[in-house]
Amino acid sequence: MSFKIIDKAIHKRFFPHVFFWLFYVFFFGLIYGKYGNDYKWYFLESLCMLPFVMIATYGTIYGILPFYLKKRKLIFSVFLLVLLLFFVTLGERIFLRKLNSLPLTVDSIFGITFLYLLLETNFMIGIAFAIKIVKKWIEQQKEKLEMEKRALQTELNLLKAQLHPHFLFNTMNNLYALSLEKSSKTSEGIAKISALLRSVLYECNEIEISLQKEVNLIKNYIDLEKMRYGNRLNFQFNISGETSEKEIAPMMLFTFVENSFKHGSRNDPENPFIFIDLKISNTKTEFLIENSIPKNRVEKRNRAGGIGLQNVQKRLDILYSGKYQLEITQEKTKFKVYLGIEN
Repeated sequence: MSFKIIDKAIHKRFFPHVFFWLFYVFFFGLIYGKYGNDYKWYFLESLCMLPFVMIATYGTIYGILPFYLKKRKLIFSVFLLVLLLFFVTLGERIFLRKLNSLPLTVDSIFGITFLYLLLETNFMIGIAFAIKIVKKWIEQQKEKLEMEKRALQTELNLLKAQLHPHFLFNTMNNLYALSLEKSSKTSEGIAKISALLRSVLYECNEIEISLQKEVNLIKNYIDLEKMRYGNRLNFQFNISGETSEKEIAPMMLFTFVENSFKHGSRNDPENPFIFIDLKISNTKTEFLIENSIPKNRVEKRNRAGGIGLQNVQKRLDILYSGKYQLEITQEKTKFKVYLGIEN
């Protein structure tokens, strides 16, 4: 295992550096070789200059740059860079004079060749510096993205934690209502509530679940509600398209169904209705639900929804940002929700 880690580290750090310095040798060897018509000599000269340029480059990106980023002392950092470049270029010039068996004088050292060497070293430092800055920027962007993902996941987990107790509270109200009515269906209701809770606790902990599981959850909840309505509720649930091949955030559609019972039809003593239409295509999942509004609750209905609808809106923003359309409208006798999610 340790050998694999070392091997990855070699490929990640060692070889890019080797290619960088090979570029230096061949680039300046070819340029000066063409100018002086002696490629062999200038390739050799570039190799001899390599240690000096490496000292200047690594000294800058691993010494001066981190110092500046930590201390933010610009003038002192520039002073260190100038000092480093001066002595490195001086060393290059002296070494070249010795290599060519030429005398060392002040005029011969600090001539036009000194300037060329300084620019050559600066060129390589500039490339290495740019690469280092880009790498740091990419790392910062990755860290920023990771932090944003963690923040969104934390918020999503909080919303889920908020959603489950909200669902449990409403479900227990159903069971309580059945018990008050001394309904013979109370035991059946307990069984259905148990199945619902099992689905919520064990199947709805993923970011997305099969749309078929969401549909099954909705149908179980509807069966439970029908125990209280009997034949009084006008209910339709139409599904077109394949649900098993699509995925959706758990309890996303369910919340709208639950909301339609809790704040609308459940309080309608006359002719309550709930119409649900689910369409699945290759490009979009569309969900439309309409429910009746009791006449004596029209004004109050404006404030309805509470945690449920607010929760859905936040989850949609997190999971399907820029990929969904949510329209909630209230008419005189009905409340309508349309949700479209791009696949």
